[in-house]
Amino acid sequence: MTTPATAAPPTRAPDRAGGTTARPGPLTRLRASGTAAAVTSAVMAMTAYCLGMAAHGTYPFGQGARAVNDLRHQYVPFHAHLWDLQHGAAQGDLFFNWQSGYGNGFLAEFFTYLGNPFSWLTGLFPREYADFSVFLVTLLSIGLAAAVMTAFLGRLRPGSPWLRAVLATGYAVCGWSLLEGGIVPMWMWGLVAFPLLCLAADHCLTGRRWVLGTLYFALCWYANFYTAAMATLGAALVLLLRLAVTDLPWRARVRALWRAATMTVTGLLLAAPAVTVSGLANAQSQPSDSYVVSVATEPLTYLGLFLPGSVPEPAAPNVFTGVLVLLLVLALPFQGKVRVRERIGWLLLIGLVAVSFVYTPTAQLWQGFTLPHGSPFRESFVLSGLLVMAAWICLSHMPRALTLVGGAALTALLVWAARDTQPANDYALRCTALGGAGTVALLLLYARGLRRTARTAVVAALAACTLATSTYAVFATHTLFDPALRGYTENITMDALAENAHRAAVDHADWPRSRTGIDPSLFVANNDPLLFGVQGGSYYSSYVTKEAATGLRALGVGYAMGGRSLFRTGDPFFNALMGIGTLLERPGDGPEVTARTLTGLPLVSLRGPGADRAYGAPAGSVWARRNAALGAHVYDVPKFRYSHGPVDGRGPAGFALGLAESGKAWSSFTARCRPGDQAYLYAPELFGVAVGSGATEPTSSSARPPAVLMPVQPLGTVPADGRLKFAVGATRPGQVLPYDAVGCLGPKAFHGAVQAVRSAGPAHLDVGGHTVRATFPKGSRGTAVVAAPAIQGWACSVDGGPSAPPVSYQGLLGIPLGAGASTVSCSYTPPGLNPGLAATGVGTLLVGGVLLYPMVRRRWGVRRG
Repeated sequence: MTTPATAAPPTRAPDRAGGTTARPGPLTRLRASGTAAAVTSAVMAMTAYCLGMAAHGTYPFGQGARAVNDLRHQYVPFHAHLWDLQHGAAQGDLFFNWQSGYGNGFLAEFFTYLGNPFSWLTGLFPREYADFSVFLVTLLSIGLAAAVMTAFLGRLRPGSPWLRAVLATGYAVCGWSLLEGGIVPMWMWGLVAFPLLCLAADHCLTGRRWVLGTLYFALCWYANFYTAAMATLGAALVLLLRLAVTDLPWRARVRALWRAATMTVTGLLLAAPAVTVSGLANAQSQPSDSYVVSVATEPLTYLGLFLPGSVPEPAAPNVFTGVLVLLLVLALPFQGKVRVRERIGWLLLIGLVAVSFVYTPTAQLWQGFTLPHGSPFRESFVLSGLLVMAAWICLSHMPRALTLVGGAALTALLVWAARDTQPANDYALRCTALGGAGTVALLLLYARGLRRTARTAVVAALAACTLATSTYAVFATHTLFDPALRGYTENITMDALAENAHRAAVDHADWPRSRTGIDPSLFVANNDPLLFGVQGGSYYSSYVTKEAATGLRALGVGYAMGGRSLFRTGDPFFNALMGIGTLLERPGDGPEVTARTLTGLPLVSLRGPGADRAYGAPAGSVWARRNAALGAHVYDVPKFRYSHGPVDGRGPAGFALGLAESGKAWSSFTARCRPGDQAYLYAPELFGVAVGSGATEPTSSSARPPAVLMPVQPLGTVPADGRLKFAVGATRPGQVLPYDAVGCLGPKAFHGAVQAVRSAGPAHLDVGGHTVRATFPKGSRGTAVVAAPAIQGWACSVDGGPSAPPVSYQGLLGIPLGAGASTVSCSYTPPGLNPGLAATGVGTLLVGGVLLYPMVRRRWGVRRG
């Protein structure tokens, strides 16, 4: 009979009282150093990012512009709205947004734009610091990505945690994070997700922590499903490579794949609402006219993008990860300490992934089977991560001097080959040459087998060199990609004008009795209602629904991006129809904001039976739809006649306009309306200028159909003789002026109709985050109309009856009252939420079953015993 071995007692050291204290074991010391290295990597990456920005003077370290494009128009306003939600100041909740586009769903936007966990830090700062909060999302994501990559490299292969930290720094401030993700805060979680999902896949290889890995997947897909999908594909490729080069038996490999598959599926089930809600919102969104995007990239141009500090123009994969990583990857072919199949595997994977970005079918696979608007290389962080992993494989095997010389030679050859390409600017060449020389010298010293103190000094110097080159790369990219070179001068979105507008909105708030709108004279961002905290019509989101875009366009609202950016409108009819009671205006060129009181309909109003008709306006015209929406005859549509100027004839749709040449008359027309009427022009596809006899100055129109369509625009007051003269200057060929382009609004009839609808308004109105309830006099007939687009997701009941989807009343929510009713109740549920929650329930049961299974098995074993 053998005696089982007993564990050795822990080594103890005498304490000051003469006793002993336990010394930490090797595993404890290893974990402590790994944690310290991860923290060090995070600090290094964030420091390099901040120092590089500070050297250039970019916000928040200077006056350099950062508030550009979607960062200004989407992300900062959405974070300002998140602040309002956190502090109970928003009109709406996570389900619904009453503030944008007169009311639209919000949960898909939350998952897409605000899912990054660091976004929740917004609520810790004053609202006016929204720009800084968004910057912190990027900065902290960079730090966390560096820390997680440091941890994963230790699972990929054992080795010095401090060297791992240095390599991970290059990953966190790679070209993608500086040029793509750095100004798109929600994407930055993808930088974290890739090494985190690789950690989850590592748990599959070791056969443990299945639940933890599943939670990793769920977190990443909740935080940003878009980049999580790319990170998942990248992690799958890394796992397949590791299985291909491992010595594990085939049964163990199959078991690891099974664990990975079940982990992924269960994680997706847990995160299902983010996928189902966003997926359905995307399917229901207004189709945006695709711009032709090519992923083709010249080979030498692509090679130049591996040099730190390179900036492609036009767009190309931003993949550089620093001098140290580049040198080690190029040294890997000469690293004889690494098995041949492992070297071939990593180099082949890097090559295939690099090619997949610039080959259309595989590029579409990375992007979710379609190429997006804007840069088509949003998955480039995956290749940057693969480069860092391959560099660690080389470095962890302690490369010899000849190996490093080989890597240095290939690096020099790369610099020489790419020296004349556009991305290989002076900054990139200088950074690679000087940084490469210092890095090679330090690695050669490290390879000599120095004593511990000297080795530590070399690692510290290598870290300093990496910090310096990374900082320089950040500075270079901000200098070369300076928004000021493209005409942007604003460094923040929440400027003095935005703060004054928000203050005025708070001072004059009357929600839900009336909305606070924004006059076209006041503009900061395409999502000003969210930025200011009002309930206006402008709205810029990938999830503007088809119903909202087409319904509002039918009533004369303009839009851009094919309908995904709705314009505000200053026309009195629409302000009254949508219940604008206060209008914020900018009286001059300064940041001052004033408020003007208007008379509008209540949020919920009543239209009598038969009110939904054209009232004499041409069928299908915007004027007919407006008459029907208000339920009254307020617009007359005159037949106008050609007077003089360039016209190429009459067609079935309207007058074919000639080009308005400099110094020559525009195309001029005359029409008859009642004296004192307000004349308006609706030519949504016009690119040019229009002016009426009663207008003080021309109105410009810059339509680019189908992407950009213009709203109803004023022509001025009809003169006392009733003869309206107007002229149109078309500045592009092929322009057509529709025959029903002019509508004349009678002020008396209009105000009378508004007062009549107001007098029949609800006696009681209650509006919640995603609900609305209105009480009318008993027996009211007709249709209750909610001044919000008739989008999917609403369910309404009358007098407590069964819920049913509302109808579209000229694009607005309509609830027929039948034979007569008094109470209308509506509630909004994001499409896809219920199936997503059901899937989450299934995933929770699976995780619970896995957690409980060992306990049940032990108890069952005890009973059987």
